[in-house]
Amino acid sequence: MIESKKIIFVGPAGSGKTTLKRVFFDMANPFYLLKTPLEPTRGINSRLYSLFNVKIGAFDLAGQENQDWFKKDKNIFSGANIIICVIDINSYLKEIFEFFKDFFEIYRNLKLYDCHTLILLHKIDLIDPLYLQHKLKAINEFLEKGSLEKINLTIHTTSIAEDYFFKTYDLFTEIFTEIFKHKIITMDTSIFQNFKIDLKIIMKYSESKNYRLINLYNDFDLPFEEAKLHLKRLEYLGFIKFMEDSQDFQFTKRAVFFKSGLEKLDEKESKINKILESLYFFSNLHQENE
Repeated sequence: MIESKKIIFVGPAGSGKTTLKRVFFDMANPFYLLKTPLEPTRGINSRLYSLFNVKIGAFDLAGQENQDWFKKDKNIFSGANIIICVIDINSYLKEIFEFFKDFFEIYRNLKLYDCHTLILLHKIDLIDPLYLQHKLKAINEFLEKGSLEKINLTIHTTSIAEDYFFKTYDLFTEIFTEIFKHKIITMDTSIFQNFKIDLKIIMKYSESKNYRLINLYNDFDLPFEEAKLHLKRLEYLGFIKFMEDSQDFQFTKRAVFFKSGLEKLDEKESKINKILESLYFFSNLHQENE
């Protein structure tokens, strides 16, 4: 049976909602988006995605129109399964608290108690670590005074910059896992081994060079057709790009950011399995044709 889930991105203007959605739903290159900010969203930017047998409606609400979402158009939040509140951690605390007051008023009015709310304190790469701790303390104290005990709420710090990308990637894996919390989506042995090879390919090669299919044959004993399948999947995940002749390929900055986080992890089997699960989820997330 096909299930439907509703995810809403909401937050002040310029907080990074659309960028996060583009990077983790559409596999966009974080390096490019850090260098070339997106145009502000107007109204609602909605897209339908499929993940296994679940349809996911993702709604990106323009921050410039928050007063409309919190007043006359508040029913946009009805039926939401996950609400992702994106806050630029560099904003003034007064502005952050005003947003929280408006948002949690809507939350209570619509009785969204079955909805999981994530607060993403975003762009932490742009703030001094000591000042970040000061702001986190102030935000937690504000939320603790807000009588939020009925609210299914978690708070996270995020960034798409290289040093933080892998942690944020892992968080969005958890969001997709949340969608399947009443199910068990498992990889059979052959799928597990395929993603294990994908991971080895990512770790083996560097970003600055061009490679050919013959490299995968020599390094991993992969036949031509099988090598193409691995590369097509890595291309879909945003980790490689093919050159003009479709024989040469090169790793992207997205792969570099991902690999940077991998290299800092220990090699415990449980952690490796979680990484493989993340690749499994993202490779099965597809935008539906409109």
